[in-house]
Amino acid sequence: MSSHEEHGHILPEAEYKKGVSEVGKMIIFLGVLTVVEVLFALWWDMSMHWPKRPLNVILILMSVVKAVAIMAVFMHVKHEKKAFIMTIGIPFLFLIWAVIAFLWEGNCWRHYQELMNFF
Repeated sequence: MSSHEEHGHILPEAEYKKGVSEVGKMIIFLGVLTVVEVLFALWWDMSMHWPKRPLNVILILMSVVKAVAIMAVFMHVKHEKKAFIMTIGIPFLFLIWAVIAFLWEGNCWRHYQELMNFF
């Protein structure tokens, strides 16, 4: 009995190997992207005269790419029907929008408080 049949799942050998290969490639992709994020942040931090906002935007975008990749491969979303992908994807976009809106509002509130403390 092969390893992919042990848990009651019977897949054709070629499909099983393709899935294992896909997961391996995704693990390498996520690892490389994470290392790039860390190195980029360290490099940016060493040049202290640069503003942090562009760094934050770049790191957030890279994190969203990783989240989508994880959903696609490890949660098997890319093998689903388009309607189901939209059912998952649209709330995810609203979540991203909500995080951006809350960060924006929090930043405005902080500046308002600083202004009020000035007087």
